[in-house]
Amino acid sequence: MKALVIEDNPNLATSIATFLGEAGFQVETCGDGRSAEHLLQTLSFDLILLDLGLPELDGIHLLRRLRSRHDNTPVLIISARDALDQRVLGLEEGADDYLAKPFSLVEVVARAKALVRRAKQFGENSLQCGDIELPSGSPAVLVAGQPVTLHRREREVLEYLLINQGRLVSKAQLIDRLSDLDDVVSPSAIETYISRLRKKLGDGIQLRTVRGLGYLLDTKSN
Repeated sequence: MKALVIEDNPNLATSIATFLGEAGFQVETCGDGRSAEHLLQTLSFDLILLDLGLPELDGIHLLRRLRSRHDNTPVLIISARDALDQRVLGLEEGADDYLAKPFSLVEVVARAKALVRRAKQFGENSLQCGDIELPSGSPAVLVAGQPVTLHRREREVLEYLLINQGRLVSKAQLIDRLSDLDDVVSPSAIETYISRLRKKLGDGIQLRTVRGLGYLLDTKSN
């Protein structure tokens, strides 16, 4: 497992790299956004740990560029920006998880392992509803035969909704599906993923919110 730690505090970067290394990761570190951008365009990683307050190129801009290239490497944001709007922004721009400083290095390793594990455990079967098809082993969903790239958690939410299409799925069920002992997903994160799915999937299906109960996925009625 290869991880890239993008953090401008050299002591913290070294500490994270040491803990990840002891957990079995091969780790590279980088202290600024421009150098990280070069590394991400020339090398492949299984995980990216990303600080937001980087010199030369801010972490959010770096994340946007990464996702605009349809690079779906799991991203764990590690940042002192712990306000709710910053967390939501990080998730909306395509991060898979967000950990606010100060944090335990043990928790960093646990979340890192959880993200890599999820990346390797995508669904085994293709699922379909209306014009939407979710092929196995691909980061993309097909909408009327055309690929649309999803981030990992968007895909996990869609996969669960497709498995349960035509049935009401509660927010608690989605939280339970996406969470584990190392990584608990918040209700606001579920709302963010649902919103992003609606934008990306367009008119092929209807994804309805049943107030106070959950979500219902079904083919669109004429």
